Amino acid sequence: MQSTISTDYLNKLGFEDGFSPTLAHLKTLLSLHVQAIPFGNFSSFLGREVSLASDQLAQKLLRNDQGGYCLEHSTLTRIALTELGYDAYNVLGRVYYQGAPVTTPVMSHLLTLVRIDQQLFLYDPGFGGMTPTSILSMNRIGEAQTTSLESFRFVEVAQSGLSGEVLTGMKYMLQVCIHNEWINVYAIDPEQQIAHADAQVANWFISTSSESLFTQHLMLSTANSEMRITLKDRVLRTHGKGGSNKKELTNFDEFERTIKTVFQMNICDGQLQAAWEKLVRTQ
Repeated sequence: MQSTISTDYLNKLGFEDGFSPTLAHLKTLLSLHVQAIPFGNFSSFLGREVSLASDQLAQKLLRNDQGGYCLEHSTLTRIALTELGYDAYNVLGRVYYQGAPVTTPVMSHLLTLVRIDQQLFLYDPGFGGMTPTSILSMNRIGEAQTTSLESFRFVEVAQSGLSGEVLTGMKYMLQVCIHNEWINVYAIDPEQQIAHADAQVANWFISTSSESLFTQHLMLSTANSEMRITLKDRVLRTHGKGGSNKKELTNFDEFERTIKTVFQMNICDGQLQAAWEKLVRTQ
């Protein structure tokens, strides 16, 4: 019998067919995940504890519809996928997206790798506004891999255009093709499997440090096969096959409506009000 977390995971994603740990079902799970469970950091933005305990993750992301950031998504998916019969494990990566670091970034991005028939696949629903909406093969280094929205590829870090001084311990760079240009996203070493304690240390830094984006900015995202929708602080953006739009939220009612209807998040009124007041005060 499946345990509660994997059962709740399938139910949350709306997976109705008989399940088996196949490559086809792994692809389906990720496609459903990015649509059903939003990325969000209300907890760290409001100075609240972010727990990686399995029962609390299941309650927050699967039952309460409150979303989470990468460490929550990927801890949950590693547990659920393992229960479902996959060979899944977590690694930590260094983020280079929308940045040009002069020193090595903190290993702060948690993701899940899944091994099927001697092939390794990236399963990462938790990178926010540029998370891959399909699984990606790590056996196709240098090859473009098409998803419903963008093309991604893995390259050796020596081909990333960055100095080795900012790539400590990394082996491969994930890149995304935007406007016909390959952009660095994050780097990993797939052989550096981490322990849960390692994720807890990264989670403590990300959720408490004044140097963390996740304590200073509110960041939400969701995606489907046609578009991505993101919110950074008060700026709502949509990017999709039909073009891009940008809108600034100007009042609390608009903010509340966006959280509840666009991102389908169930955040209590007190937290919504506190988040809006912080945005007005700091932005």
